[in-house]
Amino acid sequence: MQPIAGRPFWVVDFDQDGRPLGDDGLAQSPQRGQVRDLVVLCHGWNNSREGALGLYADLFGRMAPLIAPDRSVGFVGVLWPSLLLPDDVPAATGPVMAGSAGAGGGAQASGAAPTPVPPGPAASGAAIAEALAPAFPGREDTLAEIGALLDRAPEDGAELRRCHDLVVSLVARPDAGKDEDTGELALLDATPREAFETMAGLARPDVGDAQGTNPFAGLWRGAKEVLRTLSYYEMKDRAGVVGASGLGPLVAGLARPDLRVHLAGHSFGARLVSFALTALEPATSPVASLTLVQGAFSHFAFSATAPVAAGAGRLAGHVDRVHGPLVSTHTPNDRAVGWWYPNASVLARQDNQASTSALYRWGAVGHDGYQQVAAAETRVVPTRTPYGFPAGRFTNVEVSDVVRHDLSWFSGAHSDIRHDEIAWLLVSAAGLA
Repeated sequence: MQPIAGRPFWVVDFDQDGRPLGDDGLAQSPQRGQVRDLVVLCHGWNNSREGALGLYADLFGRMAPLIAPDRSVGFVGVLWPSLLLPDDVPAATGPVMAGSAGAGGGAQASGAAPTPVPPGPAASGAAIAEALAPAFPGREDTLAEIGALLDRAPEDGAELRRCHDLVVSLVARPDAGKDEDTGELALLDATPREAFETMAGLARPDVGDAQGTNPFAGLWRGAKEVLRTLSYYEMKDRAGVVGASGLGPLVAGLARPDLRVHLAGHSFGARLVSFALTALEPATSPVASLTLVQGAFSHFAFSATAPVAAGAGRLAGHVDRVHGPLVSTHTPNDRAVGWWYPNASVLARQDNQASTSALYRWGAVGHDGYQQVAAAETRVVPTRTPYGFPAGRFTNVEVSDVVRHDLSWFSGAHSDIRHDEIAWLLVSAAGLA
């Protein structure tokens, strides 16, 4: 790949199981030996390679002029198979959300659903099947059948059950041991009627005639939401697999005494870079910072005292792999992680009666930051204003002043991260200013 603002840039590519597909010459590049700080950035849900590379070019391009000129820095962009439904693709721009601090109002109450922009035309079942096919290699026929059922929406209970069975079959690795982050798996054991009726409440308001005389219309609305939910569960689970089996070993192989690696990820990519820590050893880990931008995974992941059956998050024992700040952005303007993400787990039972709110129990780090880890709290600041992130400590950064544009009915401001302030936060967390 071409350098970004004069600094070397490599792309590393993994398949769904974390097997490397290419490293852009990173392992053998003479330039790598000259780099003292390597910033690794990972995309989240995404529809194309071009979209991911565009994100990297944008954020790395914004970071470059904010980095001290005497720092030898290289950039790495991670590619992995994570796709989203066509209905969920964010617009390039959108209105400022009414509840954001930047719009003159206060932050929205925790658990409240931001008023979304009106959705565009609904994607057909066939279009959904085509869009998801690259993320589910070998399952094209299954997706095509699901798409045909969604388009026909037959008034037939047997066909509804068939659709449920097909969607459930897409989940390749239902790992019940990941207690803090598996609420969506309740859909696997629910009856088709229970699953579809429940998830219809999360569906677009203009789909079908659920309020009319056809009782099946609402169930088929719910069927699309079950497909969305379990597809995204698979993407979230896959992010952990790629992080642990792919990116983690790659980072371990790059380690040398004079190299500092800075891991950063957006959405599911935040989970991917976090799970890369599981492949590293405390004494030899080169990771000098971890920055999660609107992370779409459990806010309990790093907690040793999480209110879940296991008693701790999956990553609680790996904090010592990071030898610097652990930073997370969050805002209630992110509808995907603040409303849809926890509500997609409404069928799951509570693990702990002390955790009284289902939205808190299944909350994501991009909504309210790291939880149960005594995190420091601060707000986003203008570029070149010092943060002073403490090493070895969690810090939550409220970003409603910046991440505030409503880009889609589904996700709100979830993908509104291409800002100088976000680039400055990444530079500051890495100590490169």
